[in-house]
Order: sequence, then structure tokens, then C-alpha cells
Amino acid sequence: MEQIEGKNYYTINELAERLKVSRYTIQRYVYSGRLQAIKVRRMVYITEESYNSLFEPKPHVKRIEKVKG
Repeated sequence: MEQIEGKNYYTINELAERLKVSRYTIQRYVYSGRLQAIKVRRMVYITEESYNSLFEPKPHVKRIEKVKG
């Protein structure tokens, strides 16, 4: 874990190892917006807060269907 400006950040490889998934899974999470990250030179760092938010329950969103009429 890296510390930048007083905040903790993980690299893609560190998170992949920690979550026991491939690094490509973590990259997909970053590109889809599921994980927030910053890029410093050629390295991508994921915020610790973003990592922790993966485990927070998401509010249930009710699907609304269009009514023809």
C-alpha cells in the first residue's frame, strides 16, 4: 500500500492479490467506475476508500417499467 498526500492507495496488483482475482478484473472495475483510481505517471492507484466501498451494501433500486399509453 502506498501513501500519497496522507491517503492510502493500492496498486492494481495489490488489490488483485488481496481479493484473489485477476489484475484484469481490477482494471475492469476501475474502467467501469466501480473503483475510483488515480494515475501517477504509468501507475494506477486505487483509493482505500474505494476499496472499502466494494463491501458496503448498495441500496436496492426498484426497476421502473414504462407504461404505454
